[in-house]
Amino acid sequence: MHFTEMQNLQNRLIAKAADELGIQCELLVPGCEDFMKLTKQNMSIVINKTRSHRLPLISGLLAKNKQAANQLLSEQGLPVPAHIVVSENNEQALSFLASISAAGHSLVVKPLDASSGNGVTLDVRTPQQLAEAIQDAAVFSQQIMLQQYVQGNDYRVLVIDGKVVAATEYSPAYLVGDGQRTIGEHLAELNRQHLRQTEIGPLTLFNMLQPDDPAITTSLTAQGYELSTVPEAGCIVTLYSLEHTEIGKVSEFSRDCTDELHDHNVKLAIRAAQILNIDVAGIDIRCNDISIPLTSDCGGILEVNALPDFVFHVYPYEGQGRAVAHRYVEYIFNQQVNGPVTTSSNLQRSVH
Repeated sequence: MHFTEMQNLQNRLIAKAADELGIQCELLVPGCEDFMKLTKQNMSIVINKTRSHRLPLISGLLAKNKQAANQLLSEQGLPVPAHIVVSENNEQALSFLASISAAGHSLVVKPLDASSGNGVTLDVRTPQQLAEAIQDAAVFSQQIMLQQYVQGNDYRVLVIDGKVVAATEYSPAYLVGDGQRTIGEHLAELNRQHLRQTEIGPLTLFNMLQPDDPAITTSLTAQGYELSTVPEAGCIVTLYSLEHTEIGKVSEFSRDCTDELHDHNVKLAIRAAQILNIDVAGIDIRCNDISIPLTSDCGGILEVNALPDFVFHVYPYEGQGRAVAHRYVEYIFNQQVNGPVTTSSNLQRSVH
């Protein structure tokens, strides 16, 4: 199967990288994209997207459980926001909200073991908002994490084999005025850019921006704008307010910021991956500026992912793409192999 025939974009990236490196790639089970077999010379390695035989089972389970992972990171002195886990909207949840509010902060509410932003609500401030957020999160998990909400920007730092290979900033969609076009015209232009043709096929860079989206109209109104407003040249118009917002409903722009990482933050990301023993890790950090050393006073590590997505590191909406799929394929073949692999010598021994 050619990589362009695969449904999963992550698999397409990896298969394309393997092909360019002279490594054969095929589905382990025809018609099933859960596992791919990469073959180089007389060695074959089975992978599940960005998970390989080098990821210990316990590490993958820890990454899936945000409470356990955060506890380990916190015990090692890494900046992790205060958090608790509840199963419902109870007195413990309300008390935690009150204590966080008294310190001048708000909450983010998220399923304990879900991914991809499902059921995550940001900047929760009131008991009513808390009840709604917990109800939304409960759709995806029986256990729900309440965590101090960190103001700032969202960053994903990708670590492969103990090295930071890419970093991407994610920000709610915005537009920059030119002094000529209306906001409505800017939205139409942005929507024409939301789909990009790439070597792995068409890629949706961000969700379409609907002019009648209540979240967008509310944000515009708060800034004193309408769709007919013509913003001044250079004026940045934010399209989403994050207060009490479900992250899955926010269209985000991705921007490569690999070269902006402060050395301190590079070391923190590597350390977070090492603590959980995850060889290919996506470290989610929230802070105002990734080029400034991260401390608990100015940001925090939100979670560590054991199945990080490569797509927007390779094809960011803004900035330079990074060849992280190539780095991954090279990595899994460049070390001693202990896992679901076959070699010609192994096959010969199994016959005798």
